[in-house]
Amino acid sequence: MSNENLRPWERQNNESEKAFSAFKAYLEMEDRNVTELARRLSKSRQLIDKWKQKYNWQERCIAWDKSLQEIEYKTAVKERKKMAKRHIAIAMSMQAKAVEALKKIDVSKLNASEIIRLFDTAVKIERLSRGEATENQVQEITQNINTITENPFENLTRDELLRLIK
Repeated sequence: MSNENLRPWERQNNESEKAFSAFKAYLEMEDRNVTELARRLSKSRQLIDKWKQKYNWQERCIAWDKSLQEIEYKTAVKERKKMAKRHIAIAMSMQAKAVEALKKIDVSKLNASEIIRLFDTAVKIERLSRGEATENQVQEITQNINTITENPFENLTRDELLRLIK
C-alpha cells in the first residue's frame, strides 16, 4: 500500500514503529511541543525534530485537526436537527393542548380585557404565520404624514408672511 492510500495520521510505509509512536504521542498533546515530547519519551530533541521533519508531522497534525473539526461540525449539525425536531414536537403538543383548552372556555364568562387579549394574541399569531408585522404601524405612518402635511406658514406672523411674498 502506498502512502497515497493512507490517511495522514496513519503510520506511513517508510515510518518506523518508534517514530510513529512518537508521532501519535505528539498528535495527542494539547500543546504540541517537541521539547516536551522528547522529555516524556526520554528521547533526544534532535531525534524528535528529525522525525518531525522527515515524516511531515506538522502537515499530518493539520490534517488530523481538520478531520476532527469536520466530525465535530457534522455532529453539531445532526444534534441541531434533532433538537429542532424535538422542539417542534413539543410545540405541536402544546398547541394541541392549548386548542383543547380554548374549546372548553365559556366565552360568555370572559371579561372585556380577556376577550381583547385573546383576540390580540390570535391576530398576532396569524400575522406572524403570514409573515406580516405584528404591531400596528398605522399610527406611526399617520404621525409622519401629519408632520409632512402640516402648514409650515401657520405660525408665521402677518409681517413675516408679507416678507415672504415680496
